[in-house]
Amino acid sequence: MAQDGTPTTISSIGLTRADPAPLGATVQAGPVELRVVDVLSGPDAVAAVLAASPSNVEPREGMTYVAVNLSARNSGSQPLWLDNDDFAMTGDSGLVWRFLGAQPPDPALNVTLNPGETTEGWVAFGISNEESSLLLIFDSLEIGGSWADRVLAIQDGAQIADLSQRAAAPNDAGSDVATAAGIGEAAVTDQWSVELLDVVTDAAAFDLVDYRTGALGVGDATGEDGSVWIALRFRIQNVAAGGELAYFPANAFVLVDDAGDPLLDVATLTPPRPDAAGGYYPGALRDGWVMFDVPLDYTTAMVRFLPFAHTATSLDPRFFAFG
Repeated sequence: MAQDGTPTTISSIGLTRADPAPLGATVQAGPVELRVVDVLSGPDAVAAVLAASPSNVEPREGMTYVAVNLSARNSGSQPLWLDNDDFAMTGDSGLVWRFLGAQPPDPALNVTLNPGETTEGWVAFGISNEESSLLLIFDSLEIGGSWADRVLAIQDGAQIADLSQRAAAPNDAGSDVATAAGIGEAAVTDQWSVELLDVVTDAAAFDLVDYRTGALGVGDATGEDGSVWIALRFRIQNVAAGGELAYFPANAFVLVDDAGDPLLDVATLTPPRPDAAGGYYPGALRDGWVMFDVPLDYTTAMVRFLPFAHTATSLDPRFFAFG
């Protein structure tokens, strides 16, 4: 059951990327006190993660690992579960990195804390080699809402200012199914810039999948019913100003017919890496994939972009033709 509550802190420290809790400082995150005890990065982090479990693998090209040792004290009145999934990492790219399905160094932060109890443990993440100004995000799955969310620096002086202006102005590209945007044409909504970069189908799409992280158990790009895979690579950017995190959902894209209506019975597959879905702070940009398994009797060359509607202005579908 999610824990609910209201903020009790009167300090802004740790509430934003622009004002994170300094490295080594204790921050009150709702019912839990958190403090960064130690940080491993570069070859030290890779070695520690690989040594943690035989199932952990070398980071993909262009990626590395970061491991963070945390002290946590439950200062609330209810038991609290903490593990790696309650944390994420970000840096000056504005992308949010998580490390799911791998074992952190020992002892891993994987515990139920009773009121008054304190523990220490490691969490680990896969991030780009190019990230700097590294910040740890606490956004607990168990604590309801965002009132306990906090940001902690894991490098001395790390902080990231809010974006003072939009990265791109909204346009009407692809807003009508009859004038769908083509490859290389950016459609810009109030929140997102979306540009189709590449289309890969059939066996070539199958060959793109990283089987360490996606589509396990699938033996071929053509199913028994003759269905085929279609992989689409998009350039996604959060174009809003400010400092608020936005989540790009995995179901933001659906294949549609010539009238713009979603096609039924089309499975969305685990895409090649990098995935287009994930957290984007303002200005963050990623080239990411989505992938579909399309029944043989469907002929489609169009996809609709429409993420979850958080505000009225986000109801702004865009259409892309991929030939």
